[in-house]
This record gives sequence, C-alpha cells and structure tokens, in this order.
Amino acid sequence: MEMKEKSESGSAAILERELEPSVREWLRRVNLISELTDIPLSDADRSGHLPKLYSDLVSRLRLPKDVRPPISADATAHGRKRREQGYSPAMLIEESRIFQIVTFGMLHLHRSELDQRRLLLDVVVIADEADAQLMEAVRSLTGKS
Repeated sequence: MEMKEKSESGSAAILERELEPSVREWLRRVNLISELTDIPLSDADRSGHLPKLYSDLVSRLRLPKDVRPPISADATAHGRKRREQGYSPAMLIEESRIFQIVTFGMLHLHRSELDQRRLLLDVVVIADEADAQLMEAVRSLTGKS
C-alpha cells in the first residue's frame, strides 16, 4: 500500500509538505539577482504568488494522465500584478527559472522518499505546468491574454 501511495503522489506530497522551505529558498535566490531586486517589493509581495503556484502544481501532479489541466486564473492575475509592479517578461522568466530550480532541488533533497520509476514523469509534469503558468503570466503582463 505504501508503494502505491508513493507512486501516485510522492512528489506532490513532498512539495505540499515543503512549501515554506521552498518559498524561503526561492526568496533567497531571487534576492541574489539585482535585476529582480531593483524593483523594491516586500518579501510577501515578491513571493505571495508561490503558495497558489505550488497548489496548482500539486493538483496537476495528482491529475489522471489524460486529463487536460485548467488554465490558471492565478497565473493571469500574477502577470497583471507584476506588470503593475514594473516587471518585464524577462523578469517573469527569471522568477520561473528559479521556481523550477528550487522545486527540482527540493525533490532531489527528498529523493529517497520518491518512487524512482515515476520521478521523470513528475519532472515532465512540473516543467510543463511551470511553463504553462509562465506563458499565461507573460500573456497577462504584456496584455495579450
């Protein structure tokens, strides 16, 4: 029974459980990039979108394989908010790149808890979801949604 649970939601469970450390690590990395920190934001304003992004990602990891995921309204709102804050598309892309680095790093840190037969499938889903949300946020930021 435990192996079945790991196979179905190991990555999702880890990302849910490790939300706070992931957000802290994302903020730490973002704060090292002057292009992003040139826009003065509080930590809450800079990272407030991450809990919903992770929630959408966890939901996507738990979707059956053949179910098409919904377009995230939160990604649209995030793009609009970043436009108001003065972000460029390149800045959104940099944030998303860091999101993926932190997410994959967290899974690597907890790799002993994961079903290795499922891990690459989860990586594909994570990358696809991050890119889909990024695309929606950029569309919104540029007024093309």
